[in-house]
Amino acid sequence: MPFHEHIREYREQLEITQIEAAERLGIDHSVLSKYELGKLAIPLDLLPDIRRVYAIPKEKFIDMLEDKLGKSRNPGLEARENKMRYAAALQNEYMPYIMNSKEFRLFMSKLNALDKKEAKKLLTEAIKNN
Repeated sequence: MPFHEHIREYREQLEITQIEAAERLGIDHSVLSKYELGKLAIPLDLLPDIRRVYAIPKEKFIDMLEDKLGKSRNPGLEARENKMRYAAALQNEYMPYIMNSKEFRLFMSKLNALDKKEAKKLLTEAIKNN
C-alpha cells in the first residue's frame, strides 16, 4: 500500500476529519485530500509534522514509509492505542493554553453543563464566529 494510503487509513482510524488534521498540520484540507489520494506528492519537510500530529510511533512510521506494515493481530486494540496516543498528544499540545486561559476554562465548563445537542450547537457557533 502506498504511503499516502497508510496516512489516510491512519487518520480515519483516529476518527479525525481532514479539516482537523489539516488545521493541525498548517495546510489547507484540500491539499491534504490530494496528498491522501496520491494526486500530490507529500513534501519531505511535512513528514515529521504528520508523524507528530498523528502521534505515530517512529518504528510504525518508518514501516509506513517503507510499506512494511504487517497485518495487525488485534485491529481493535491497535485502533484504541492509536487514539489514546493521539489524545495524549493533543493534551500535551493544548494543556498550556488551557491552563493559561480563564476564558477557555469557563467556556469548557459551560459546554460540559449542556446536553450533547446544545453543546454541539454552541461549539459550531463558536467556530463560525472565529
